[in-house]
Amino acid sequence: MKAFLITGTDTGVGKTFVTYNLALALREKGIRVGCLKPVETGVKKVPEDGSLLAKATGQNLEEVVPVTFRLPLAPYSATLEEGKDFSLEGLKRHFEKLRGKYEVLLVEGAGGIAVPIKKNYTYGNLAKDWKLPVIIVGRARLGTLNHTFLTYFYAKSLGLKIQGIVLNGFSGEDVSERTNPAVVETMTGIKPLCLPMWEGAELSKEHRERLLELIGL
Repeated sequence: MKAFLITGTDTGVGKTFVTYNLALALREKGIRVGCLKPVETGVKKVPEDGSLLAKATGQNLEEVVPVTFRLPLAPYSATLEEGKDFSLEGLKRHFEKLRGKYEVLLVEGAGGIAVPIKKNYTYGNLAKDWKLPVIIVGRARLGTLNHTFLTYFYAKSLGLKIQGIVLNGFSGEDVSERTNPAVVETMTGIKPLCLPMWEGAELSKEHRERLLELIGL
């Protein structure tokens, strides 16, 4: 069984988009795939990210998103503001249950890898405790070099395996897009997978195949 943490260099960089398309690609290959977003914040009625992931895998929503908060904050911040809490041990039990159920489990973080889930406990700590290789998703355009390297460096400082780096949303409009992939590779030693700006939720089959290559399938 394989499991991965899909994290971002920031919020809104396309983690759910990448996780969704990777789940679709795995399912198309006949692989039993599950998704888990341990905590989703900013939930008004239903978890939007979790709903999209559940659509890709056929899971029920409660399995994908076990913990929700109303306010669009980091999970730890949400516990302080909303006055409710959750158990890290409970999350891990849920993860272990899903790990026994699926051939590949995709765990999607919230925001970046240093975002606190609980006091003094980040998504990087979760990846280490759950023994998850990390896929880093960053923006394609200007500003991604600093954010991508800092995310990479923090993950490496925790002893995490970096499975791959995705630069998401290439449009051809930002001059930095021409050099960012090569510079990211120079800074990290990892050649990033570049994904184009895309209308709708589903990538082309060709790009989904490239996501599979990222996880060695």
